[in-house]
Amino acid sequence: MLPSEVFAKNVLISPLNWGMGHVARCIPLISKLLEQSNLIFIACNESQREIFEFYFINKNVTYIEHEGYPFRFKGKGKFWLDMLIDSVRLSKRKSNELLEVDSLIDIYKIDIIISDHRYGFFSKKCKSIFMTHQLNLPVKGVFKIVQKLHENEISKFHYIWVLDDEKSTVAGKLSRNYGKFEVHYIGLLSRFSLYDKTEKVFPNVVIVSGPEPYAEQFYLEQLRIAKELTIETIIISPKLYSSAIEDSKIRVLCSENWIEKDEVILRAKKITSRSGYSTIMDILELKSDFEYFPTNGQSEQIYLSKLHQM
Repeated sequence: MLPSEVFAKNVLISPLNWGMGHVARCIPLISKLLEQSNLIFIACNESQREIFEFYFINKNVTYIEHEGYPFRFKGKGKFWLDMLIDSVRLSKRKSNELLEVDSLIDIYKIDIIISDHRYGFFSKKCKSIFMTHQLNLPVKGVFKIVQKLHENEISKFHYIWVLDDEKSTVAGKLSRNYGKFEVHYIGLLSRFSLYDKTEKVFPNVVIVSGPEPYAEQFYLEQLRIAKELTIETIIISPKLYSSAIEDSKIRVLCSENWIEKDEVILRAKKITSRSGYSTIMDILELKSDFEYFPTNGQSEQIYLSKLHQM
């Protein structure tokens, strides 16, 4: 089953709450599914819903309040250790989510579930799809056990949609299938595919993203760099992490309106960002120049940054 084959169904979809990249890449998918006469039910938290609502005004979309996973990061670049410490809370949330999904299927007469990398967003009651760009997690040493757990979880789903082509051109070894799964490569998903292209006029646009406190760290780092540049820089940030900036070359766009942010990103000659996969898909769609700064300790971003800046 491919996205193009889903017609006139009740589709329940939920993105992982790890930053907003998962929300961003669900936007073009939902748009396509709406065009194919599907009824869309989005299970998400409040902050995710606020973003979706910018793109699906007056559309046939039903929002269902749904708790995210309890991620807590200390900002020291030890992601796997942070998650290991919180493993009990994460496991409990997954168990509760499985029960919640079964209930939602009955209430809303769901035909198909699409999980954007949520292990607990699954049910045996209907076709369940796991969407990811990572068949293989970038883990080493003792953390290889995490890969085994990952494989066990995604093998429960009826279908696996991989955000890449069959040659794994964009995600490299992360999306490569070594014969362990039957997968469908569905290409890249970027909300910027929904826009008409426009003239690029902004020399440097910085996109601040990712979970806290890493987003704040990136903002402050890029603000320092921008002050040393001779070109105009626009920093797009979910929050204003510093006081007033007395530098005519720097403008901070701290808006809750994603459409407003998109209008700036569309016109960026160069994009400076973290090397999150959703951001990479966007930049490839935009065909902008880019510079990536991987999040400290996040092995996936370090790998993708090296892959695309060779």
